[in-house]
Amino acid sequence: MKKLEIILIIGAAIGILMMFLNVPLNSLVVSVCFLMLSVLYFYLGFALFNGIHLRKMFNPESYKGLGTWRILLAIGTGVALSELTIGIMFTIRNYPMAKSLITFGIVLAAIVMIMAVAKNASEKNPFYGNIILRCLIFIVIAVIFLVLPGQIFEKP
Repeated sequence: MKKLEIILIIGAAIGILMMFLNVPLNSLVVSVCFLMLSVLYFYLGFALFNGIHLRKMFNPESYKGLGTWRILLAIGTGVALSELTIGIMFTIRNYPMAKSLITFGIVLAAIVMIMAVAKNASEKNPFYGNIILRCLIFIVIAVIFLVLPGQIFEKP
């Protein structure tokens, strides 16, 4: 699933580049890549962040030793990153409520990141470092899209 995540992120970046170059079907590429990335984070985030493969996702043996805290933190991260992904797509496509979605996603990702920092201080698990890094990257990108003027993505 990590390969799928990387492919979708690259596809979204290519879609944004296509929008700046005014290439036909740019809105389709942007919308499909961002929506698929959002669905990946929202529905499969708990498995993606815990390193569980798609084939083993429904096997109860895969979750032994993870603990409730890790699973809940992975679910929260998935929801937060999904919200940020949709907010960024809405900003790019100039849809209404984009700023609200990004603001809510930033707050949610910051809460998840603070919880991961607190848990990382006591356990020193690479899982928490991964969650902190992902949330930080998405928060920085979301803040950039939040302060960008809305006219930057409009067609001339």
